[in-house]
Amino acid sequence: MSKPLVYLDQNIIGLQLSGGLRLEKRDDLVWVYSTEHLSEISRSSNADQYLAALEHIGAKFLRLVLAVDWKITGTAELVEGSPEQHYSDYMRTKIEVPVDETLFDPLVAWVNGGGDEDLLKQFPEKLTAQISTLIDTSAYDGLREQVSSLDPLLGRAVQQMIQNGSSITETRKALGVAKGRIGGIDGEDPIAEIWNIIGPSCGSLTRDQFFGFDPAEKQGYEAWPLYLGIVGCCGVLDILGFQSEKKCRRIEKIPNVRSDSSHIAMGAFCSMLLTEDKRLAKRAYAIYRHKNISTRVLLFRGAS
Repeated sequence: MSKPLVYLDQNIIGLQLSGGLRLEKRDDLVWVYSTEHLSEISRSSNADQYLAALEHIGAKFLRLVLAVDWKITGTAELVEGSPEQHYSDYMRTKIEVPVDETLFDPLVAWVNGGGDEDLLKQFPEKLTAQISTLIDTSAYDGLREQVSSLDPLLGRAVQQMIQNGSSITETRKALGVAKGRIGGIDGEDPIAEIWNIIGPSCGSLTRDQFFGFDPAEKQGYEAWPLYLGIVGCCGVLDILGFQSEKKCRRIEKIPNVRSDSSHIAMGAFCSMLLTEDKRLAKRAYAIYRHKNISTRVLLFRGAS
């Protein structure tokens, strides 16, 4: 019988470093971390200490299994190697394939009622430039022409967003969830309760379509991967105000918001998700409950 996998939120590793929690290697379970941990570690000032903490507890690296066309297959696997080795591979890949992970942050902040208009205006040019750097000019001339046409299209879309404004209050009011109406929902199936409130305002959309589990445009997938569905659902819950934080309105904090959603999504492949973040725990529970995911959410409560 395989050992239970316990996914550690990044804040748990931080507690291990500070002495607020003492985890050790276990024979009866496997502590796991993912690429998102490596991303967060790369943004920290003490990468070596985080890696040493993961090594100390014998944590294993869990990654998504991709098909030959780089599409997500819907499964994840444990990969041999030390945290230091996986971090080194991650950093090398970032250099070899320079993808700007913050590219969409101005959009995310804007739809959540914050952001910066000037940064939003720069988005179309930055996106087309990013795609261009990833395309070989000789092999993808036709595609490069299509990419160049994106700039004016995106420019018009951005201008429309700016004209519409970024009032999260008005957005929530239109959906019937103004003034924190759903922030405190804490029932057996929170997402079902939320849908009972906003469903009448959503026309022909199904619940899974609205929450991001079944998007109309599936980008070549026959069925939308659960991992992407969970990440998308977290974005929707931010807009609605369910267990969301004001940091989702601040561009400099969007990487942290993105990491939270990825941790919840990767936790779906494990037996348990351990976190110190009460909001993340409640959101993970709501999503797992809605999609009948068996992962247990464990909230660590330190000494107060």
